[in-house]
Amino acid sequence: MRKDQVQMGGETYLDLTLLLNGLMDAFLLLVTGRVLGISPKSSALFYGTLLGEVPILLALSPFAAWLTLCKVLISFLMVWVVFPTKNLLRLGKTVVVFWLLSAGLGGFVYALWGWLNFQGVLEEGNLRLALKNSWLLPVAAFLWWRGQLAWKHWNNQQLVLDKGLYDLEIDFGEGGGIVEVKALLDTGNHLRDPLNNHPVLLLEEAAAAALMPEKISRFLQIPWQESPDPWPLLWKGYPELLNSLVFIPYQGIGRQSWLLGVRPHRIFLNEKTGKRELAATIALVQQVLSSEGNYQALIHPEHILKGGL
Repeated sequence: MRKDQVQMGGETYLDLTLLLNGLMDAFLLLVTGRVLGISPKSSALFYGTLLGEVPILLALSPFAAWLTLCKVLISFLMVWVVFPTKNLLRLGKTVVVFWLLSAGLGGFVYALWGWLNFQGVLEEGNLRLALKNSWLLPVAAFLWWRGQLAWKHWNNQQLVLDKGLYDLEIDFGEGGGIVEVKALLDTGNHLRDPLNNHPVLLLEEAAAAALMPEKISRFLQIPWQESPDPWPLLWKGYPELLNSLVFIPYQGIGRQSWLLGVRPHRIFLNEKTGKRELAATIALVQQVLSSEGNYQALIHPEHILKGGL
């Protein structure tokens, strides 16, 4: 529980207030890192703790009316400084963890204060247990325990996901650009290019549409999905794309369906030891593969298990 003022004998000690507030912020940031499995740098922790002192100073200034808004903004800045990331979703989740820990610790101290009746200690000089408030402690402990279990489950899922993510660079060659995406290893992907037998890599069409060569972009505007056999559309209307495009069959619900495959100029998998080129055909899909935006492609297991080429 954080307080903006600490009083002793009717006087407010600013240095003690800043010290206690800083220690509490540092503790909460360290626990947040522990929960997330992140070890913050000492320098980042120091600067983040300094930011946490801003609301204390603001409370003593003429701008105290903005104190609540400042506390919210400072929380975001503290978390971003201590746990820097470009992923806004991950930043938001880290802030939520920091807030929950702050609220949990504050609620525990408040319950302990009422249960032990510290106010009576200060006023009467004796310690009395307030039994009527004793139910707060087991309820708080139970909620904290359930929250920890839920968070542990989510964190384990996130760790598994992170281990299966790969950085890809897809170069569409002349007239196109280079697309950098995150790809998830999909062990259930058995699709192959029907003409050259290369493994198929699934990619969200929206992630690459703007960087496709112009001829391929024009073909994407054709409603080829409505045709039971789209090959004639390619042979008759766009013969110059026969080396660049391919239709990949797959079994849909009740009938055979097709995915539009693109053969890019080059594909690189970024690893710790450097870049490794993959032999693959890109299959464009219109649906979003990750609702949280963690990845935009699904990589074939052969690219990982057998080295890609």
